Amino acid sequence: MIFAAVITASLLSTAEHPLQPQLDRFFAGQKSAAGFQPTGLKRAAYLKLVDGQVRALRKYQKPDGDLPDPVDGRSQFGPPCYAHSVATLAASGFSTDPELLASGMLAMDFSVACLAKGKAAFRDQHPDFFTYPVMLAFEQFEQVAPKERLAAWRKQLAAINPAKTYAAYNKGDNNWTLVHTAGEYLRSLHGLTDCAYVGRALELQRPHMTPPGLYLEHGAPFAYDAFSRYFLTGMLQRGYRDEFYRDACWKGAWTSLLIQSPCGELPTGYRSAQHLWNEAELAKVYEIYAAQYAQAGRMAEAGAFKRGARLALASMQQWLRPDGSGYIVKNRFPMAARHGYEGYSVHMNYNLLACSMLCAAWQYADEAIEEKPAPADVGGFVIHLSDFNMIVANAGGNYVQYMTRGNGKYNPSGLVRVHLRGGHPQLGYSDGILRAALPTTNRVEVLEEAPAQVRFRCGETVTVNAEGVTVATTAPIRFPMLVFDGQEETRVTLAGRTLRLDLAGRALQAVVTGPATATWQCTGKRLKHRNGLVEEAFAEGTDYSLSVPKEP
Repeated sequence: MIFAAVITASLLSTAEHPLQPQLDRFFAGQKSAAGFQPTGLKRAAYLKLVDGQVRALRKYQKPDGDLPDPVDGRSQFGPPCYAHSVATLAASGFSTDPELLASGMLAMDFSVACLAKGKAAFRDQHPDFFTYPVMLAFEQFEQVAPKERLAAWRKQLAAINPAKTYAAYNKGDNNWTLVHTAGEYLRSLHGLTDCAYVGRALELQRPHMTPPGLYLEHGAPFAYDAFSRYFLTGMLQRGYRDEFYRDACWKGAWTSLLIQSPCGELPTGYRSAQHLWNEAELAKVYEIYAAQYAQAGRMAEAGAFKRGARLALASMQQWLRPDGSGYIVKNRFPMAARHGYEGYSVHMNYNLLACSMLCAAWQYADEAIEEKPAPADVGGFVIHLSDFNMIVANAGGNYVQYMTRGNGKYNPSGLVRVHLRGGHPQLGYSDGILRAALPTTNRVEVLEEAPAQVRFRCGETVTVNAEGVTVATTAPIRFPMLVFDGQEETRVTLAGRTLRLDLAGRALQAVVTGPATATWQCTGKRLKHRNGLVEEAFAEGTDYSLSVPKEP
């Protein structure tokens, strides 16, 4: 039975972490973190969210087991993720619904048959994304599916020809190779193939790993850093031996924990940002490292990773539609609007991808580990990730992201995110807007780095402390207000130098503290934004100090 963490090799490393000074400050602050409150979430919360999703999406299943999207009809990789989700619900005992189990096995039939037929069987050209969730499903179905069906699946899974199946076979361009390679590794564990191709494919991927352990591909999307490490960490946890990737993934796990928002979110940046599955991939990685540290008897580290996983899950719980399915992007528009979606974002497959990831997180979650403060709670550091053109700073659980060089398509240079502990993550600076871009600069000066306050200068000076965030700049202030989230209008109050936003019971306030003549004005023009519709507020003049206090 593969229900609990199966530790076959240590994922922990003795390598030097390039962010060790920031980690040291975190550990010093972890012991005395004030006001820490555990989420109260338990392991079963993963499966509760998954159960609601699959029951909402099951009604779209076709007689052959396929699960096309209810909006545009695309299937992509929904069927194998659905099969994995249902298999986990059934094998865990969370669901005893025989009809749900039957629908999961039907999705497995469809998925395995596609893989056995090869590339031509995939109408939506995503064969690389099938094998990993299919193999995870197979392992869970071993507990609940008839032996004859398991034997048929095994025969078809042994017939997969990687060269004739995968779109990214033997390529090193991006994360797709890692996705199918993780599936090939699981096939090798079950005696369905050898491991020769796995080693060759991982060699091709090494150049993507940066010194802090993050995976870098075109545009520097944080979503696909965590996505890639989701698969790599899963392979390592199941016993794959590779010192380079062990060290890189260990570094990446700590780096990503350091830059997680106090709202539980993955950093924004470039494509696929603010998609709901962003946090699901974090949950699995963090649960694996929590279990690893607990096994080593290092409970402070284990508790920090457990906290990161539960913050990610708590973030996801806020983005469920009334039917139980998720909002694909962090806004509340109807699914047919596809608001904030990428061209490849699909309601069916991205909800089910998140479910598959949560099932993997549940599988490795150790309920005995207690939450302890994570870097998101403690702060006290400024991190410049030069490969990602990003600065992340946190003090006492108040957090900013600042782009040193905007990517020209999604995010501007300058301040792109302000998340305050207990605040509304999307109301103000959440993703940046290109109209508000500042000149780019590669010069970053860390002026102060202490638990109570951090300051850095990058064209303008940013201060983060318990009171909130302050920006001192000579450029005109441009503040992106979320005025409509797809469901509710934000109440905007302008009172001279003070701007207040109220939405869904939470508020954000921005104050222009200089010059004396500056007052807030609004453009009156609404712009499309991943989180809904935004409008710029601005204040004319020079030598500004913009304060975003924690308590409006």
